[in-house]
Amino acid sequence: MIYFEPVNLKQWDMFSKVSGVGHVEPFLATKSMEYGDLVLLHVGQQDKRVKSGIYAFGTVVDGPFILHDHPDDYCNEKNTVMVRFDKIIYGNPLISHDECISFCHQFRTVHCIDPKYYSEIIEKLKLR
Repeated sequence: MIYFEPVNLKQWDMFSKVSGVGHVEPFLATKSMEYGDLVLLHVGQQDKRVKSGIYAFGTVVDGPFILHDHPDDYCNEKNTVMVRFDKIIYGNPLISHDECISFCHQFRTVHCIDPKYYSEIIEKLKLR
């Protein structure tokens, strides 16, 4: 399955926090997420210096579970998955916000993307 995960740079600056490919980070989850699922990380429009779009993707490597004892983490006491970054770029997005509109009909919460869009997404990410 492929999931959409919004990233608000004002809450969590992915570009300064992520050390690169292989970095593992907790993200909000849905109950349907499983090990091996692909997660698209979409930077929103909160920081006008950065174009909105998908700058990274990763693979679920643990969860979902309720994250406990991390009071400083946004995911604390919430349904969480651990995502390993498989690609992150720091320039222009891999998939622009405008391109995302075709397969992502809401940008506020984590959700599963309709499978009918998977081949389009795989092509845009150059995973073939």
